[in-house]
Amino acid sequence: MSGTTRPLPSRLALFADRRFLLLWAAMLVSATGTFMLLLAVSAELLKRHGSGLGAASVFAFQWILPVVAVSLVRRLAESRQLRRTVILAEIAGAVISLAIGLLLTADLTVAVLACFLIRGLAEAVTKTSRVVLVKLMFQGPALTLASSTFNLSFYVGGALGGLAGAVAVEHLPLIGVCAVDAMTFLISAACYRALPDLRPAEDAAPRAPGRRRGAIAEALTLMRADRRLWLAAGYVVAATGVLQGFHNTARVVLPMRHLGLDESAVMHLQITSGLAIILGAVAIPVLGALARHRSFAPLTHLGACVMLWAVTLVAGETGLHLGYFAYIFLFEAAFTAAQAQLIQATPSRDMATMQAAVGALGTSLLIGCTLLSGALTDLMPLPVVAAITAGIGVVILLGIEAGSRHGIRKAAGI
Repeated sequence: MSGTTRPLPSRLALFADRRFLLLWAAMLVSATGTFMLLLAVSAELLKRHGSGLGAASVFAFQWILPVVAVSLVRRLAESRQLRRTVILAEIAGAVISLAIGLLLTADLTVAVLACFLIRGLAEAVTKTSRVVLVKLMFQGPALTLASSTFNLSFYVGGALGGLAGAVAVEHLPLIGVCAVDAMTFLISAACYRALPDLRPAEDAAPRAPGRRRGAIAEALTLMRADRRLWLAAGYVVAATGVLQGFHNTARVVLPMRHLGLDESAVMHLQITSGLAIILGAVAIPVLGALARHRSFAPLTHLGACVMLWAVTLVAGETGLHLGYFAYIFLFEAAFTAAQAQLIQATPSRDMATMQAAVGALGTSLLIGCTLLSGALTDLMPLPVVAAITAGIGVVILLGIEAGSRHGIRKAAGI
């Protein structure tokens, strides 16, 4: 069966395409369950052990294996039996979610974190495979429309995960929340099962996976020779690592420990951050040339760093939501604008190298900032932790700007 179809005429036509609807629904359902489980377990660990590091570890452990085993993820996503691979990954996610609930009941925290390690790998395979499926199904203008619209399902799933979590933690024990999450993975697997079994063309043999260190070194060489590429990649890494890293800790510690609210407040804050992410992403194409201006990325990054610290100074739940909305909106705007610039500035032949390198660097920094901010909340007040994290963000911003000038001078032989 052919892996491509005629271009779709409009964005509206995408939602009349059964294949796109199934893909969109699969990502939406699994993202909703994922965010619900992550927040519920993180809040439960904070309540049980009173450790910000323990609460943040849930998010950090999700990303360790996808960074370490990036070649394995790529090989699985290039499988000729791609649909089967995705279905098995979703079923594995369901089984692991149930195991997390049982292990939490037995208070086996270390085993729970080990489950999140494996669960993160299965989710990385699914996420990568979804992109491959979109590319197999659409081409030309239809691919552009499908890719941008498809990503919104993840953002909406984040907001719905907070909403579903708020209801679930009020009416279900934690094992019940894990069971609901497992059901979302099974529903997602059923959506993939209903898709046609699309496969890469026989002449499109998968590229042999390279060594990650080599990809990073090659990407740095490309970035030093192109100031626009350096700036775009730098701000993608900074936003992913610092701004999202602190978000992983703050969305649980801030409402529960800093303001003394219960677990439902974590879910409510997730709804606010989910809406901010959606609007931040949508704002970039609306702003047009303004978002492509040279100063947009550093200013939005700086603004997000300021709000990262300022939100820890607010009093009351209303102030928390307003401040957090501003922080996440600026974070997502900075990330989306930099990512768009990265795609535009990268030559087609170097796209895979840049994406792999930037993804590995950003995720590594994210893990470090998540664990660091979580550990520091056990030692000092949250506003101090936020000030330290914001300071790290500003230092990285200055490094990106200084590095771009140095790289251009070096490339020019000055």
